[in-house]
Amino acid sequence: MMNSENLIVIQIILPLLGAALCFVSKMMKSQTLQRLIDWFAAFLGLFVPLGLLFFLYPAVSQHPIQFYVGNQHPLIGIELRFDGVSWLLNVMGFITAATSWLYSRTAGPHTPEFSALFLIQTFALTATASSADLFNLFVCFEILGIASYALTAFSGKGRAFMAAFSYMAVSSTAMAIFLIGVFGVYRITGALSYDGIARYITRITTEAQIVGLGLSLVCIVIATAVRVAILPVYGWLPEAHATAPHAISAVLSGVLIKVPLFALGRFLFLLMSNVSAIDIVFKEILDVLKLSGTLTALVAVIFALSQREAKRLLAYHSISQIGYVVSAWAIASPMAIAAAWMHAFYHALFKGLLFLSVGTVIDASGSKDVYTIRGAYKVGLIPTIAFFIGALSISAFPPFNGFASKAAISYLHKGSWEYIILSIASVGTVASMIKLSRTFIPEGKSAKARPEYNPNILVLKPVTGFWLKVSLVIFALACVMGGLFSKEIGRLAGLLVGTETNPVPTHLFTLNSIKGTLSLLAQGVLLYLFVISPPGKYITHKIETRQPSFAGLLFAFSLGIGLLGTLVLLRH
Repeated sequence: MMNSENLIVIQIILPLLGAALCFVSKMMKSQTLQRLIDWFAAFLGLFVPLGLLFFLYPAVSQHPIQFYVGNQHPLIGIELRFDGVSWLLNVMGFITAATSWLYSRTAGPHTPEFSALFLIQTFALTATASSADLFNLFVCFEILGIASYALTAFSGKGRAFMAAFSYMAVSSTAMAIFLIGVFGVYRITGALSYDGIARYITRITTEAQIVGLGLSLVCIVIATAVRVAILPVYGWLPEAHATAPHAISAVLSGVLIKVPLFALGRFLFLLMSNVSAIDIVFKEILDVLKLSGTLTALVAVIFALSQREAKRLLAYHSISQIGYVVSAWAIASPMAIAAAWMHAFYHALFKGLLFLSVGTVIDASGSKDVYTIRGAYKVGLIPTIAFFIGALSISAFPPFNGFASKAAISYLHKGSWEYIILSIASVGTVASMIKLSRTFIPEGKSAKARPEYNPNILVLKPVTGFWLKVSLVIFALACVMGGLFSKEIGRLAGLLVGTETNPVPTHLFTLNSIKGTLSLLAQGVLLYLFVISPPGKYITHKIETRQPSFAGLLFAFSLGIGLLGTLVLLRH
């Protein structure tokens, strides 16, 4: 019988094998044969690995599985560590990727090149989740980035090319800083594996070594923060996610910005559990990240509320929601990590649903402007229901999944200033979804009287693609089931990260929670009414027209390194 180590390697390699098959299909003259190979490659690279996770669960629920691929010598071998967090990240990644790929079978792109790049990106995601040394983590980040740049530009539009270039330039700069951090850690410890680093730094005693290690960790953390897209280094994300093909937007927002965060956590939290000499360095870094995550949730939702373009609005909401995740993750307790993963997973589901349903409306209408599109319900019952399930989920309305995961995060911050900030951000989320929901309102005389009215935009026809509808139904059902079975999922997440405490509050669906939801809805409506008032329109227009420049992105990155580095130096 195949052991767990072999299953882990197979699960990582299968997406890469699927990508190779997609390239082989290009040599086939028959279009039918090309499509068959494409489907088989996706089945092999997306659906089979998802099935393998169920066979791996019994082993990983007992203890982490750590080994060198091919039993190579530690000096030259690739070390993998497949633990509970790896399992959870793979569940999130494969469900989101597989469902989004199905959507692309109808909405496009349909080419073998797209599927190959898509599978390479998935390979990098699952390899990142299992990496156990810093250099291999760097390599996985680079593969992940290269595939993502290409997929962002896959629509072939000039704006998408520019967004991909900006993403590539900022991300490549960040990875250069990441590599400097890796060199610093290796210079001080003589090791690249997480375990080797943890063993050595228990013997660190000199101030110079502590400061050097702290600055090296700052480089690694800030570089990873660029991929995660939190303040102040989030500026690359809105344009990249807004211009990418809809299926790619779902994966970029749903998975890509979260896996690096949890991969970083697997490294930092392992060191924290074994080291006391540099505890203050970790505490400073995590405190800054918690502050950044909390503020990100609020600032990004303000930008989201100011957008006219539907996918840019959703892209800014991805930044806001990752702020929630980071604010919980930075607490660094097993319960907090479980809550952070729950919201990351649930966000992947409802944001995937929103990107795909809104993308369907955009394709049918020919417009991205939320103030212009009306009567979007005409695209069909399934996309319409799917959109509203996604909107209610991200707004944290019961019984949908976002209600449960935000309740878990709120429970962690209860009584703190972070709780207040995140509560305000939730009001902004509701107002944004009300704004986006306007696209489904039937067109009326007021719509036709507006100067920007285009009668062709309102000629919407029902969508007919089978796989488009299947993907929307999968995401929609997952949002509903995730809410109804949130306690069971929370218990599973808790056990896999090492705690028997369920991150989901015991009394979830109560009369008080219903009252809280009604209050949240009322506040969201009031905020929305302000946004569409003359003063609100003036403010949001000013915010919307202030787009980040490439120089601004690099400045924000430098600022982040400078602030964290200065903090480490001042404390030591």
